[in-house]
Amino acid sequence: NVLNNVLEKIIALQKKTSCIRNLCILAHVDHGKTTLADSLVASNGIISSRLAGKSSAISLHYTTGNGHCGL
Repeated sequence: NVLNNVLEKIIALQKKTSCIRNLCILAHVDHGKTTLADSLVASNGIISSRLAGKSSAISLHYTTGNGHCGL
């Protein structure tokens, strides 16, 4: 099943803690943190630009130039 394969890959990636990167945007209330983060993601085609500024959670797969952290 395709869905099970995708879920298994996601779980395996999440267990590789050396490949996890955290990002923090710190600002006062109502100063555009969500809008900034979503706009950065939308500018790379990961989410629709019309969804930028709405609450959402994403996971991005991190790799280096030599493919490190890939499965």
